Amino acid sequence: MNKAIPLSAETKTLVLSVEGMTCAACAARIERVLTKEKSVKDVVVNFPLKKAILEVNPEDNNSDEYIQRIRSIGYSAQEEIAEEKKSNIRKFLTPFLSLIFTLCINPLIGADQGLVALGIGSLIIFVFGRKFHVSALKNIKKLNFNMDTLISIGSLSSFAIGILPNNGELMYLETGGFIISFILLGKTIEDISIKSSVSVSDSIIESIPKDVNVYENQITVRKPLNQIEIGDVIIVKKGEIIPLDGVIIRGSSEVDESVISGESEPLTKKEGDEIVSGSINLGDDIEVEVVKKEGETTLNHIEKLILKAQTSKPEVQDLVDKITNIFVPSILILSFANMIFKLFVLENDFSETISSTIAILVVACPCALGLATPIVLFRTASVSNRNGFIFKNFDYLQRFKNLDTIVFDKTGTLTSGIFKIESISDSKGKIVDDEVLRVLASVEQKSNHPIAKSILLESEIKNLSLFPVDNFIETPGIGVSGVVENKKVSVFRSKDDLKGDLELIIDNEEFKVKIVEDKTVNKDIIKDLSKDYEIEILSGDKTEKVQEIGNDLNIKNVLGNQSPEDKLKYIQEKQMDKTVGFIGDGINDSPALKQANVSLSFSQSTQIAQSVSDIIIFKGGLEILNKIFNISKNSNKRIIQNLFFAFIYNIIMIPIAVSGSIVPSMAALAMALSSLSVVLNSSRKL
Repeated sequence: MNKAIPLSAETKTLVLSVEGMTCAACAARIERVLTKEKSVKDVVVNFPLKKAILEVNPEDNNSDEYIQRIRSIGYSAQEEIAEEKKSNIRKFLTPFLSLIFTLCINPLIGADQGLVALGIGSLIIFVFGRKFHVSALKNIKKLNFNMDTLISIGSLSSFAIGILPNNGELMYLETGGFIISFILLGKTIEDISIKSSVSVSDSIIESIPKDVNVYENQITVRKPLNQIEIGDVIIVKKGEIIPLDGVIIRGSSEVDESVISGESEPLTKKEGDEIVSGSINLGDDIEVEVVKKEGETTLNHIEKLILKAQTSKPEVQDLVDKITNIFVPSILILSFANMIFKLFVLENDFSETISSTIAILVVACPCALGLATPIVLFRTASVSNRNGFIFKNFDYLQRFKNLDTIVFDKTGTLTSGIFKIESISDSKGKIVDDEVLRVLASVEQKSNHPIAKSILLESEIKNLSLFPVDNFIETPGIGVSGVVENKKVSVFRSKDDLKGDLELIIDNEEFKVKIVEDKTVNKDIIKDLSKDYEIEILSGDKTEKVQEIGNDLNIKNVLGNQSPEDKLKYIQEKQMDKTVGFIGDGINDSPALKQANVSLSFSQSTQIAQSVSDIIIFKGGLEILNKIFNISKNSNKRIIQNLFFAFIYNIIMIPIAVSGSIVPSMAALAMALSSLSVVLNSSRKL
């Protein structure tokens, strides 16, 4: 049910914060209900982020109606005010002002307002472009040369040409202005083409409650989390996130540990069992003795693993930086040598020598080189968005074409985490009608278990109305029972736990409910990917379940029962002779996601998984991978072409400039033509 969110002014985005969801089936139910509203153009319900994002008509102000619809099926919601659009406008303000001022320079010169034009040019180059010059200066001090060095040299050279006595014309201030404006615009587009990621640390902290329930003087009170010490006893109520690692000392419950372990089904926890922070208590209230205080929990440990992966030195270095490290100092040396030789050896005229020296700098101006990557980036980001994915850095996209191994997590990646009813049969093996499903869904409607939510989703898809249930009893780890239409109904796990099927008894009649986990990918997609990549599965789920999915998808290399540390170590070992891509969706996947050469997650993945992933698929599924590969390959070719156009003029014109056969104005024209060729080439279809 994951739908694309159209980025169009023809609709209005409404963001609702939703509480009460405990699994992917909950999100699917809410999506289904909201989709029925005629005024809703598109809707995505993100379970990990607890948000419903609706695209509605611009004039639609019926947020209360949507909130009520969500409440009518047992969840709570409220409107959230988004401020990101306003901040994006502020980001665009400086580059747009720079571009507008640049366009004003030549008209002002034509109107004999040279001083005003000079002032505007100085503002653009020295104020708007200040960060480039400062960065270039710092790098030059260390004998390093990067893109900022090129931008600074290009704009300052153009400024020098414009004010050069007896030679320059102020119109060449426009060239320097365009260098600064285009680069600022490109960097801004790069920054906001991807939804800003929260930091790893923040995303972990925000998933944990800020205070907890404790007993004081025989009453329950709320106490700040940072005041809880090892040995203290906290109370975790139904539906709450477990804030700290601990041991249950009273009560029993089902706990959803999928965000940590990758296990798709809740685990039954009783007195004496350990529980970890970040898990969700789905059952009765429990009392927990804290064994790790804030800052030392399992989530904190995962955070450290992520940070360790973040500090690993990347293998891929930017092609343009390699070129500029040689090209820029070479041009500086050449121009200086040209000036010394002509002044002191040939004893040429000073004005002619300076003109030749400036011509060399201008013809080698890095404007086109500076535009070669940003313009392709802008183009690629637009095409990527239309094709259903975003990348956080162009380098990550470029790495994708070099992968030879793709490792998948299972739950939330190859499977949706939603359980489907494959069949309901009676004691003789005969498939029964939907009336039995109606009774089953009726007794499950008060349960918080993901399978129960999935059964309710099945009934809603078939438009089955539910009966009220009386005398409802839920036994964690076993099943539920109740009275539906004066019939005693019981549902419990199959004796064969590996199958995950259910046994249903209505009065004295027995039924078998075959449950399967919904796959998000079919065999053809994996078969297609296997032609180009080595495919593997690495999951925290039970080995038997992982093997079952592997067999179904014809994937030979599968590993289950993998902890976050195991996944990280496996990826590191694999990288010794392979280039590895990892696709996952949970906090338990985050260290591996960060360690991989390229990592991918989905828009419905957990917030922390999205924050550490390089590429996020927000429309469609794994079939997008081939599109990502093609766009990665084509954009790389386009950059190489742009670099060729950026240098061809230099290769031809530098010898002419050295000979003194070209004046700075013609050198600037050659530079402008190289920039134009880059822009036109970048505009072609990828």
